[in-house]
Amino acid sequence: MTRWFCRVAALCAILQGRKLVIYDQEDVRPQAWSGTWIRRAVFRQLGIAHFTSRLPSNPGSVGAGGAMPLPFGNPFEPIRIGALRGRPLHSPPRILMVAKYRERKGHSLLLRALAVISASTPFSITLCGEEATHSDAAFCEALRQEAQALGLADRLRFQNNIAHDRMISIYASHDLLILPSRTEPAAVSPVEAAWAGCAVLMSRDSGTRHYLPPGSGFDFDPDDPQDIARAVAGLIAGPEDLRLARDACFMRISSVADDDVILRLFETFGTGTVRTRASMS
Repeated sequence: MTRWFCRVAALCAILQGRKLVIYDQEDVRPQAWSGTWIRRAVFRQLGIAHFTSRLPSNPGSVGAGGAMPLPFGNPFEPIRIGALRGRPLHSPPRILMVAKYRERKGHSLLLRALAVISASTPFSITLCGEEATHSDAAFCEALRQEAQALGLADRLRFQNNIAHDRMISIYASHDLLILPSRTEPAAVSPVEAAWAGCAVLMSRDSGTRHYLPPGSGFDFDPDDPQDIARAVAGLIAGPEDLRLARDACFMRISSVADDDVILRLFETFGTGTVRTRASMS
């Protein structure tokens, strides 16, 4: 229903001669002749610009089926962000996962990965999501039982149904956010966590992966608990490792999604000089 509403709204804008911009969550440079590539190429011929919430893995021309990157901005007040810079780390490290209670989000994979390193590495893990239905409650209970079986019951806690205006406090009370979700087109929680001063790990195929520093130290294969364990262990091996990771994530998010960066993109678009180049890297 939502998709059809958007299509009808776009058609009305075209018929009325209004300025139309399409903002999606697809790759900056999709595979040639894919559905996304064809759609964008056709609209480009009609003079309709495409933007995407994703960032490119490297700079360069996006081509006929590409889109201009327009990242998600800072969701929190700058004064609160400034107060969180350099906050003390917790001991043992506090790990956070923020996601809906759905199988594809990878909660169980994360627990299995943490079990791999639990004997040698101290940590706690918080799961934060919406527990609004019987299905959600059953999902949480299944995770509790799995944690018990894996020997993680005393390290796991839930913080559910948190209002968004309180989320910055949740992020600020943790050191590392992990999102092992599969095929996530636009993961918002890693972006928020990085702004709030957390180190962040996420699936390497996530749509917002390039909001974080490059390299395997900040991502993993979401289908492989051993690889998730490898990435987690690398960041929480010691306080200095975690501190450096936290700073790297904040510096990266600041360089690609700062309000001034996004404002300049809007100003470029407003002057009619949008270039078909993915300049963020």
